[in-house]
Amino acid sequence: MNGLSIPAIFKKNYIKYALFIPALIILGASLAIYADSPFLIVPLLGILALTSFSALNIALYILVATLPFSFRFIMTSGTEMQVPTEPLLAIMAGAFALRWIVLKSRGVKIGFPFKLPMLLYSAGICLSLINTTHLYASIKGSFRALVYMMLSVIVFSIINDRQKLKRFFIIAMVSGTIAVGWTAIFLIDRIEMWRWTTAYEGTPFTSYAHYGSFVVVILFILLARMIYDRGVYDRVIWSGLTVFYIVAICLCFSRGVWLSFIISMGFLLIQRSEGVKNKKMLIAGAFVLLFVVLISIPQVSDVIISRASTIFSLKYGTNKERLLRWATAIAMFERHPILGAGYGSFAFSYINDPAILGRVSKYGMGAHSEYLQVLSETGLIGFIGWMWIIVSFFLYGFRLLNKLGLKSENMLWRSLAIGIMSAELALLIHFLVNNLIQTYIVGIPFWILMGMLPAIGNIAESENEALKNK
Repeated sequence: MNGLSIPAIFKKNYIKYALFIPALIILGASLAIYADSPFLIVPLLGILALTSFSALNIALYILVATLPFSFRFIMTSGTEMQVPTEPLLAIMAGAFALRWIVLKSRGVKIGFPFKLPMLLYSAGICLSLINTTHLYASIKGSFRALVYMMLSVIVFSIINDRQKLKRFFIIAMVSGTIAVGWTAIFLIDRIEMWRWTTAYEGTPFTSYAHYGSFVVVILFILLARMIYDRGVYDRVIWSGLTVFYIVAICLCFSRGVWLSFIISMGFLLIQRSEGVKNKKMLIAGAFVLLFVVLISIPQVSDVIISRASTIFSLKYGTNKERLLRWATAIAMFERHPILGAGYGSFAFSYINDPAILGRVSKYGMGAHSEYLQVLSETGLIGFIGWMWIIVSFFLYGFRLLNKLGLKSENMLWRSLAIGIMSAELALLIHFLVNNLIQTYIVGIPFWILMGMLPAIGNIAESENEALKNK
């Protein structure tokens, strides 16, 4: 086993993880002593730092496991963060930066394929601070955005073999399914409140946009493997999870999620493969049948039709406000077309009009379009970088699919690549009419997918090379 005996391996792992035992004891004592104190965050950050710097892969697993269950923590200074997700991600970024410096000093290159467009986008974010009128908020938001972006490189670096990929998906799937199941139970009980944010009180998600985006990411990966992977795997469990997430997406009341799901579903089904025509027809037919059943139920059909009819209605309050937000974003871009008005500045520039919705939001809202928000806040430099990232991602994905071909041994990797591209496309389409990437529940999955696609490409390549050398 790589020249190490079993006792040697055990000793190596024991030394590596022994530090966690006293650390966990300290955390447990802190939870008991400081349960009602804001200083509880200190030992928690200590545990996360210890984990990140000693075992970055475990920190990544903790991140995806706790993602749906993070909570808003208000510091004594009034600063808020999503705990433990955001502080853990920041510490992971620091640990990875140190690791990257060490590897570079040894002549080891990471080889992340989207490095250049991400550097340009990062430069656009940083340069935009020149024009901001809210420097502290912009610096804090910029740092947060850069850390989120670095997650894609961390995932690419850590997930470098089949075993780590399997662990990652199992942890993410278990955590996500618990959160979605929990929310679905509440939504079924509050079926008459589907269209309101209050229906999500007491659940891991704050609104139908966040819930739907999260569900869609997992659903497309499940569907892609069900359709395109003809290899050996537990189809009973996989089919059960697919049905579960199909039911879960039916409980979402977001028009943006509906639109993104329909378009991305079409993208998923048109991908080339052999022997899956019947599966494609079955899946498409199942969704058509499900839609027919839903609109045949009087109460449900009335709600769906009334909701769908407001998509292009200028009389609808949220549509009016969305148009005003878009106009504000364009006006901001016209004032600072090159560098932008400053990352995170839109929330301070747009003033809610209570005459439209009957209320003023207590939170600073975005431009209701990620593309217009990037354009207004980071100017042409940031926008070109953002679009370059998206184009590079899909070009890499299509090249990967061509490279994998239709060989039976590559069906797993092909199905995962198609699922990841479909899930990312769904988020990007939703970003046309919403800005969700700043929220941890959507932003973290988005950047994970950005790093997971090239990671899968590397794993497939290394396994194929190993087969050739046998």
